[in-house]
Amino acid sequence: MLAARLYGTKDLRIEEMPEPEPGPGEVKIRVAHAGICGTDLHEYFESPRATHEPNPLTGATLPQTLGHEFAGTVVERGAGVDRVAPGDRVCVRPIRTCGVCPRCTAGLSHLCTALAAIGVTAPGGGLAQYVVVPADAAVPLPDGLSLEQGALVEPMAVGLNAVERAHVPWGGSALVTGAGAVGMGALFALKAHGVHDVTVVEPSPARRAAAERHGARVLDPAAVDVAEEVMRHTRGRGVDAAVECSGRPEALDAAIRSVAAQAPVVMVALYSGPVAVDASVVRLAELALLGAEAYPDGVFERVIEHMAAGRYPTDGWLDHIPLVDAVAGLHDVRDGRCVKVLVDIPSTGS
Repeated sequence: MLAARLYGTKDLRIEEMPEPEPGPGEVKIRVAHAGICGTDLHEYFESPRATHEPNPLTGATLPQTLGHEFAGTVVERGAGVDRVAPGDRVCVRPIRTCGVCPRCTAGLSHLCTALAAIGVTAPGGGLAQYVVVPADAAVPLPDGLSLEQGALVEPMAVGLNAVERAHVPWGGSALVTGAGAVGMGALFALKAHGVHDVTVVEPSPARRAAAERHGARVLDPAAVDVAEEVMRHTRGRGVDAAVECSGRPEALDAAIRSVAAQAPVVMVALYSGPVAVDASVVRLAELALLGAEAYPDGVFERVIEHMAAGRYPTDGWLDHIPLVDAVAGLHDVRDGRCVKVLVDIPSTGS
């Protein structure tokens, strides 16, 4: 089968490899679509988290098949699997946890100290024609949801978790910095929670246009002082919450300066290194700086419910490419030419 295998920084190869076969408790999925996201950019352009030493939780090593946002059809199941069957359409919850660390035993398995992810630091990955995953990672899709939508559940879950962490009141206001896939997911999640006064900050014209198309007020940070514009819009009060999705230090600073007193700033982006924060601004306004990592149990299912209700439209912000163009897709996402790239995986042939 064909797969996109990461051998090291900026070394992604589309190559043939044997089809995997499911063992006990596993399912084999024929992948239809897989997304390219910010994590993949860090893996490809900066440094893979997988190494040549086996991951202590999963045993994964380089080369690593990329892709942790994907959906497809179950084609085979191993012994002991009864929650899904061949022919079922599924998306995949990729995070793998140890189950025994203090966070796992406290019900915070998404914050596991040994956290790994299929397509990053666990065997398999969605940028392949077939993948084998633990059966408990396969989340069935209801009738009426497409496999394209299924491939978006994972990044939308990241955005939904961030919004749920923010607790924005119904009818309130919010700022979203960054209009990549997670930023769009945050926008849709805010609207699903009754928050329609949403300002999205994004330097890319294509991404600003996508956010505006879906009801956001948009700002170009290169053209305006974001905090000044937000304070003008809110008559000096500031927004009820901010969700930082860009990974840019200047965006985090703008978010901190744009929220109301005692408001939360939720950081869901990946940062390339330490980020300085003006602690005086945080202290004087009694702000709450919150992290948001992946998604707790139940978030995938809530995203699917919202999708089924039509709250996650897909028009105007998706681009599809073939598997052989995966490297070009990584560059397009990094450079802001696209909001979200879905890789269409060929069902047969090379």
